[in-house]
Amino acid sequence: MEQTEQLPQKKIDYYFLRSKDVHIENGTAFITFFARLTREVSFQRNGEQQTRVQTIWVDINEVKLKHAPIKAKALPNGMQRYELSQNVFYNLYQVAKKSPKYLFYVIPFHQKSTREKFSS
Repeated sequence: MEQTEQLPQKKIDYYFLRSKDVHIENGTAFITFFARLTREVSFQRNGEQQTRVQTIWVDINEVKLKHAPIKAKALPNGMQRYELSQNVFYNLYQVAKKSPKYLFYVIPFHQKSTREKFSS
């Protein structure tokens, strides 16, 4: 009987992270938006669980608070992280390539999410 070498099991997770923060710089208020799509590949190597994070797309945008759209001002300060299916992830990636600012406002169909508020 031929013995085959077993390849390490790997798991791939897809995430969308979005954040908004308001800060004052030299007396002027700014809103900073950040959005990122990542793929996390987890695998066993030498008996240890390892994860590689691959950033697929990222955007950061800063605007003066007084010039920001009303819907931007209304978003809560904080960070949201969404665990996505592969299909939703790649659809968001296509949107990001065409209309990246849209991702600052979207709530994608997701499997799990976490939210962290930034302190004022």
